Amino acid sequence: MKKLLILSLSITSAALALGLLATASADIQTQPEREQAMEHKFEKAKQYYAECQNVSDQDFEDIRPYLKAFTDVEVMADTMANPVQFAKFFQVINDPRTMHVMMKCSTEPVMWDTWMRGLSDPNKLMNAAMRFMNPMVYFNWAMAPMNPQMYVPMTAMMNPKYYENWANAMANPAFYNPFFAMMDPNWYTPRLQWMMNPESYAPMFGMMNLTPYVADTTPAE
Repeated sequence: MKKLLILSLSITSAALALGLLATASADIQTQPEREQAMEHKFEKAKQYYAECQNVSDQDFEDIRPYLKAFTDVEVMADTMANPVQFAKFFQVINDPRTMHVMMKCSTEPVMWDTWMRGLSDPNKLMNAAMRFMNPMVYFNWAMAPMNPQMYVPMTAMMNPKYYENWANAMANPAFYNPFFAMMDPNWYTPRLQWMMNPESYAPMFGMMNLTPYVADTTPAE
């Protein structure tokens, strides 16, 4: 009888171990899928960038890494932690074509989904905060005025192309679309649907569930 009981316990333990292993393996396999699902695709951004004059697909690909900072809090933290990179970032957003994309994308529900997921992810928020725990970040910013690379992006304002881009933007009716889009009643339909959909707030409610991040303090028996 004892042998039968020991055998049963052994089989049960083995089954539980296999189950836990399978669960862990499945979690590892689905992790890239979850990260891919959270990755912003920039499909609308590319569409809006094409509305600008004298632009190409390569032009958009050149600014895509900087646009990513507005969709990922960790990328934004990395950008702000590096003074040279931040100076280049400021140069990119100080362009009427980039501003046009940013203004239009900021009112898109798909952009709100990305922000909701990113700003309700404790791991991302913690990783972003840890960037500023590095003393070298503050040392680099203190030394930034003496770094010649900091002033390279500023020379773009001396380039006649900079003013040509602004002139073309001001003459392009599409540049003013973000300001007049709210006059169209149909503009409100998808945005109100997003606001009224409980699924839109699921990441925020999920953040309130801190069970995975709180250690089990139950006393051992």
